[in-house]
Amino acid sequence: MKEWNEGVQVYGPKDEEDKIPVLDVALDHGDTVKFGNTECSIIDVGGHTHGHIAYHFPNDDILFSGDALFALGCGRMFEGNPTQFWNSLKRLRSLPDETIVYCAHEYTTSNAKFAMSVEPGNEDLVTRTQEIKEKRAREEPTVPSTILQEKMTNPFLRVDVSSEIRNNCGVTDADSEYQAFAKVRKAKDVF
Repeated sequence: MKEWNEGVQVYGPKDEEDKIPVLDVALDHGDTVKFGNTECSIIDVGGHTHGHIAYHFPNDDILFSGDALFALGCGRMFEGNPTQFWNSLKRLRSLPDETIVYCAHEYTTSNAKFAMSVEPGNEDLVTRTQEIKEKRAREEPTVPSTILQEKMTNPFLRVDVSSEIRNNCGVTDADSEYQAFAKVRKAKDVF
């Protein structure tokens, strides 16, 4: 597979080494990688898959979140569990507000529909949803976003701060943050 492009190094998650036969450099949470003239910090964002990682460029305020965090959403839990995924999302939520988030897919329109169904009283979300509709009508992308936008409007980053989301997804006071996240994720899975 790599024969056609010798000299290229393949970087990827250490926890997925056995699944990526061409992997040259296995990366783990906290590792730092030189990329051109800047450095990239590796963040464990397991949950979508066990070994999922994100690439954070702190000097440039850029995050490549893969399938862990989308504009107004997050990936499905294919291999991970709610505890692992919630901890991953909290790591991303703790990044500086100005961090620009580049996710792997543009599911923003469908994510906005779900977000509005669980938190219609969030004025920031209402405004953002209208902006998304206008951008898509002009055939403009809705990605990237910022950590601040996601903290204000993404239901998966708000399960512990929004009583409206909790009520609309059947979260009780007895539920832990992990259980609350799982209920919101399940609600999106069947939306």
